[in-house]
Amino acid sequence: AEHVRAYIKVQDGCNQFCTYCIIPFARGRVRSRKIADVLREVETLASKGYKEVVLTGIHLSSYGVDFSKEERESLLSLIQAVSKVEGIQRIRLGSLEPRIITEEFLEGIVATGKVCPHFHLSLQSGCDTVLKRMNRKYDSERYYESVKCLRGYFEDPGITTDLIVGFPGETESEAMETVALVEKEADVAAGTSGRNSAVVHAGFNNRPGSLMAQLCVEGNQG
Repeated sequence: AEHVRAYIKVQDGCNQFCTYCIIPFARGRVRSRKIADVLREVETLASKGYKEVVLTGIHLSSYGVDFSKEERESLLSLIQAVSKVEGIQRIRLGSLEPRIITEEFLEGIVATGKVCPHFHLSLQSGCDTVLKRMNRKYDSERYYESVKCLRGYFEDPGITTDLIVGFPGETESEAMETVALVEKEADVAAGTSGRNSAVVHAGFNNRPGSLMAQLCVEGNQG
């Protein structure tokens, strides 16, 4: 598969400033490649026999937010442009944020006929109070609606996510809210085989330089 699949980084940096993450400090703000630049790379790859491209980025959902209003492009317009390159048969997407999953976005990517139905939607926690402490820009209901929307547009899509276990201050009841959301999503998948759903979880890692690390330092000093 790797002989026909190529990974293309279309965006770097992040503007989200999640409290557990150092990326905005280490990588800087969002910087997106122009569509014309990406297309040149895709066309070169296609000429060498590549059939599939994976569009990736540090915060892929933010693609294009750094462009001026006059040249504003979006991840959807990028996908649509790449889908028209001769020789490219499949397009895969890197990790997405739930907020990008809208009717317009899904209608657009389905229409290309080339986007593979596997989506990694970042969740991190199924508890709204924890999500707020993480400075995530969505709530659990928005995530759930995104999953339902995906299953409405694709037959048995592969949907994966990741969770942080033991975020500072997380109580047992908050952790159980995450469990409840995962089980709720499993009920949505019950109408399909659900064979492509998966959850990746990891214990909280207090990264030096992150906002949470600073808060922990200030808490210890207090």
